[in-house]
Amino acid sequence: MNTHASIAVPLACKTLDAPDHLRFAPGTRADYAILVPHHYKAGPPATIARTPEGQPCIITARDPEDRLAGVLVVSMPTLNSSWRRLAWPGVYNTSDKRLNALAINRSLRCISRVIVDPRFRGLGIARNLVQAYLASALTQRTEAIAAMGNICPFFEAAGMTAYSLPPSLRDARLRDALASVGLETWELLEQASATRALNTHPWLAREARVWAGGSPGTRRFRHDTPEAVLMLAASHASQRPIAYAHGGYSNDHHGDSSESDTQTSAT
Repeated sequence: MNTHASIAVPLACKTLDAPDHLRFAPGTRADYAILVPHHYKAGPPATIARTPEGQPCIITARDPEDRLAGVLVVSMPTLNSSWRRLAWPGVYNTSDKRLNALAINRSLRCISRVIVDPRFRGLGIARNLVQAYLASALTQRTEAIAAMGNICPFFEAAGMTAYSLPPSLRDARLRDALASVGLETWELLEQASATRALNTHPWLAREARVWAGGSPGTRRFRHDTPEAVLMLAASHASQRPIAYAHGGYSNDHHGDSSESDTQTSAT
């Protein structure tokens, strides 16, 4: 297993109220791949952030039999997120875009995935994974965006501050299209309902494909069956995203970036 000298997960977790029979430690891309099927979001994160030692920043939770119970992945943040001015006014939204990018690259990382095996849910593992990372984070500030934050508010329970976000343009377009024929997104979460809607309004298939093409994470689903694409789009659009922030203030617009390549991640 990889070791991350900059993320002292086992030491940090001594202060957490994690179940006694679970242990938290640095993980690998292979650990993340094992639990990918259990995550609601289609596709992998655009990037996985590196520790100063060049290892992927991944934290795992395991039981005494070494079974993988959960995983957390940290990514490089996107360069453009308007909600950051609410969390950190004046830090990443100055008039100089180059300095903004350098500050983001140097002082901000994004928790892009937190996945818990269904067999281990309800034990507080997601919250403790987040706490484990925040206890020795790579950067001064950390952010996350969760489509299901209202249902599973573990980021807030771990000490992050929540900020409600407006729907994305593609979600808003889909909702408007459905509303024009008297439909709500939750009505299309089952295949039979999606089939009936498409039989009555065939043009909804085009709207669903447009929605899928609006993000790199869902673009590969454009050519699935119309029912499958419409159900995926409706499921996503029915969720109100919430952004989460952790970390304080300092003057970030001086000095060089700690990494030479500013990466971006769709969270």
